[in-house]
Amino acid sequence: LASLGELVAGIAHEINNPLSGVLIFSELVAKDKRLDPALKKDMEIISNEAQRCAGIVKGLLEFARDYQPHMAPCNINQVLIDSLRLVECQSVFQNVVILRELDNRLPVILADQNQLKQVFINIFINAGQAMQDLKRGELRINTRSDAELVGGVVVTIADSGCGVSEEQLGKLFDPFFTTKGTGGTGLGLSVSYGIIQSHGGSITVESRVGSGTAFIIRLPCCLADEEEGAGQIPADA
Repeated sequence: LASLGELVAGIAHEINNPLSGVLIFSELVAKDKRLDPALKKDMEIISNEAQRCAGIVKGLLEFARDYQPHMAPCNINQVLIDSLRLVECQSVFQNVVILRELDNRLPVILADQNQLKQVFINIFINAGQAMQDLKRGELRINTRSDAELVGGVVVTIADSGCGVSEEQLGKLFDPFFTTKGTGGTGLGLSVSYGIIQSHGGSITVESRVGSGTAFIIRLPCCLADEEEGAGQIPADA
């Protein structure tokens, strides 16, 4: 896996250099007043597809990078709320009701907030895309204390979308596996899995076709000196 990571990182860097040139010059040409208006649409397609390739390269680098989290005390409820604010106005949530069931008595945990936001945003967007064809979707975000892990927290993010088959369920965290056809890189959940593992936690998924999908994330409390109710925020914030 380490060798694969080095190979992927090397390929990604090699692709990134010429790709940057394609992106820069396609945008310059698209803005040039000398460009034939009939070609403007073609230049936009070139630019958009180059940006899509850049996204894939970014995903490859994130997958290959041995990035150590920068731990700091944080409130898991606040991290969830901040992550949700970044995506809830996107069109995929237009017909989605978002339910927050946040326990305001959870302990403060040690975590890399930026990395956790990356995990939550990825799951939120996947959920929104799974419900975008519904007249009314439901996204439920729940936090609670972990009865199995003293001092730990459990985050459950459940949607009422299309769900995935049992066969696909076992492959969701595999690198490059995607249920979106050509619309995804298949790296988002594998990167998320690595982030949660690096925090000493676990991430599992439950799903049924036609009934939705739920991601369950468990994170340990790493503070030596816990203060009950530290960092509380209202559950309906």
